[in-house]
Amino acid sequence: MTGQKKYDRRTLSAYHEAGHAVVAYDQGVRVHGISIVPDEGRMGHIAIDTLLLNSLAPTFQFNKGARNRFTMERHVMVLQGGHAAIRRLDPAKKVLAETVNGEGSDQNIAITLVKAFAAGDLEAEKYYEWLDARTEGILANPMRWFQVKVLAEALLEDEQLGARKVRAVIGEAGEVWVRAEGGGRRAEDLGEDLPS
Repeated sequence: MTGQKKYDRRTLSAYHEAGHAVVAYDQGVRVHGISIVPDEGRMGHIAIDTLLLNSLAPTFQFNKGARNRFTMERHVMVLQGGHAAIRRLDPAKKVLAETVNGEGSDQNIAITLVKAFAAGDLEAEKYYEWLDARTEGILANPMRWFQVKVLAEALLEDEQLGARKVRAVIGEAGEVWVRAEGGGRRAEDLGEDLPS
């Protein structure tokens, strides 16, 4: 197992929450804040805008139209963003145990949303896997992964970030990435240009 870096729970939690936030940013879902301050048995949490989801979710079983489906897919990918970030950071660590178990876990909420649109368990399973692959594809984008890393570092430093700070860090990291790519340099080598 040489060459594999070990990550502590706090770092894993920061990447998990940053993964949610960057996928939300990518999907146009507003983030109200993120935290790695443990509470209620969780290592961290994210607050996102669920107004549209909350208003449409009760209609999912009756209305499987494009608007509802698109809303559900975006929110499921945000829910999966945390696990996708952990898998990308440390492929040997599948997920943080405390984020998988329990009725209100990211995975269980996502599966419940997907099942509302599926004709049966097999379709729900395949639909969930497809959305998971799409989520991993978002984070496989080098700029998006760079944004996750920068946001996780900011979260490790401050422990809680509000909506403005989250948007600023993600946006500035994207700008640094674009400048680095345009100048033929690696963004990771531009530490002095990173948002503080």
